[in-house]
Amino acid sequence: MKHAIISEVFDQPEVLLKRTVDLKQEGYKEEDMYVFVKRTETADAIRRHSKLYVLVADEPDTVASLVTSSERPIERWLSSMRLTREQRERFVGEVERGRLFLYVDADQNEEMADIKRSPRATSKEHEEQTLELHEERLAVEKETVQTGELVIDKHVTETEQTIEVPVRREHLHVERHAGSEDVIEDYDFDKPGIRTIDEGDQLRIQVIEERAFIVKRPVVVEEIIVRKQVDEDTKTVTETLRKEEIDIRQVGQGKITIEDNPTSRKDDK
Repeated sequence: MKHAIISEVFDQPEVLLKRTVDLKQEGYKEEDMYVFVKRTETADAIRRHSKLYVLVADEPDTVASLVTSSERPIERWLSSMRLTREQRERFVGEVERGRLFLYVDADQNEEMADIKRSPRATSKEHEEQTLELHEERLAVEKETVQTGELVIDKHVTETEQTIEVPVRREHLHVERHAGSEDVIEDYDFDKPGIRTIDEGDQLRIQVIEERAFIVKRPVVVEEIIVRKQVDEDTKTVTETLRKEEIDIRQVGQGKITIEDNPTSRKDDK
């Protein structure tokens, strides 16, 4: 059954577009359909796949051309529709939250038609379409990777070393000679003070010799110095780049003026 007014909200542009296809199959006209969204990118997604009239609440020139008071654009638009106050407040909130509002009025009034005739709508006489051309350009990026490393391990080796050390040693030579047999007067064997040998009738003489022993001391015999140097080389990289170009050809006898000015806009400044 066909209704005069349909008002629905959607979360995704794809779902909304599918719904409009179903409505057209039911007999509704595309010029009777209005879509209200919050963001320009959402509107562009819908316009790329349909000819629906899309109104964007956050578009700067929309605010400048349609609002002369503190009233928000979405409130201004919805006030022209045949909706109850409760419905308008609900749909304002839905759009502000990022949802897509579809309004279909098979018997649209003059105020709804004025929306399409507003400065926001572009007439067919001044319709402008833009085709962008793209090309690929090389951008060089470098990353550092480890290609190797130097590992220095210190370990201990053992060797035997023989050295000759001169040492000195004392030894005693005892000589015995016959006495002169001269008489010593007043010699007292019990009086030790005149004796020439140690007490106890012993003569002790120490015999000294040198003995060698090993003392090991660590000394620095070598230093290892490692320095890192950076070598610079040039690598040649070949890549295939793609670029879009156009071929312009005229079909029919209509008057067409072609202005060929492919300079960058930055150069014009």
